[in-house]
Amino acid sequence: MNDQKPSKEELRLQRLYEYQILDTSADKHFDDLAFLASLICQTPVAMISLIDSDRQWTKSSVGYPPLVLRRDISFCAYTILEPDMLVVEDASLDQRFANNPLVLEKPLVRFYAGVPVLSYDGLALGSLCVLDRQPRQLSTDQLKALKALAHQVEDQMELQRDLLQLEKAASEQKIAQELIDLDRERFKEILETSRDGVLVEEEERVIFMNTAYAKLFGCQVPAELMGLHISELAAPEDLDRLLDYGRKRSRGEHAPTFYEFKIKRRDNGVLVELDASVSNFFQNERHYIITFVRDITDRKKNEREREHLITELREALANIKTLSGLLPICSSCKKIRDDKGYWNQLEIYIEKHSEADFTHGICPDCARKLYPEDFENS
Repeated sequence: MNDQKPSKEELRLQRLYEYQILDTSADKHFDDLAFLASLICQTPVAMISLIDSDRQWTKSSVGYPPLVLRRDISFCAYTILEPDMLVVEDASLDQRFANNPLVLEKPLVRFYAGVPVLSYDGLALGSLCVLDRQPRQLSTDQLKALKALAHQVEDQMELQRDLLQLEKAASEQKIAQELIDLDRERFKEILETSRDGVLVEEEERVIFMNTAYAKLFGCQVPAELMGLHISELAAPEDLDRLLDYGRKRSRGEHAPTFYEFKIKRRDNGVLVELDASVSNFFQNERHYIITFVRDITDRKKNEREREHLITELREALANIKTLSGLLPICSSCKKIRDDKGYWNQLEIYIEKHSEADFTHGICPDCARKLYPEDFENS
């Protein structure tokens, strides 16, 4: 059983989910690539599989019904740990797989060769693999061809990912364009149902804002903010950056579509952190910018608290390490030598390297030595 995970498992899963491919229907483009892999390698079975958090899900399968397997028994879960490819000529003789249910029972796997399928930033999401019920070997050319086909699987996944992003952007643009075309009341009726804040600006002035966005400013109704210059909406520390983004968009230059910024509530001055998605729209030679925002203040606060906690834990660990082991103590005056060779009083050393505080007193033995007259008649 395989319980190993890639070093960047959390990020790997995040990338996998970005492709929105898990649990989708069969796709001829992937089926063709699996067929070519089976044909070139002369194996009865070929699969394109993806490794989820606890399962192997098959996008395409030739020669055997698509499988959904536990990740711990998946051959492909081993493949994503490999930098190049995984070849098992006889699984019954391989200690990693000899007792695997896939070897002992149907489909009775003996031969396996798999190439990792990578994300755009090099994280292994799954594999293109070929299987046989008989032990065998692949030629050098067959192995090269299998790698080339795996690259084609990656390209197909990237293409579909790009199409999804284009469809999303087109959908947002269509909605925004329709909203601009509608009269103001219809415009408001549609966007008031959104839980996200929505702002439309023209020539850096607010021409529409829904109630969800107004409430982020501590305002009950958007009318309080209509007609304002956008410089009156951003927190001072973000103002120059946001104006620069907006003016670049107005000039047709490249500017971020997704970014984070802060606003200041008008009722209490508290900063609110926002995640924004921005698009440009043109109608009748007029330029509009529409921004969708979401409050991420709590999320950012939690991230900062987590970082602070990690820092404190690291400092505490450093203190523990400092106070562990042998300490050089003078046998006469009891001072402690630090790492730089300086001698300090015990309490000074400990205060520097821990959170401990000191109070001073005198023990009975020392009191008798220092003040014997007080103890003569006791």
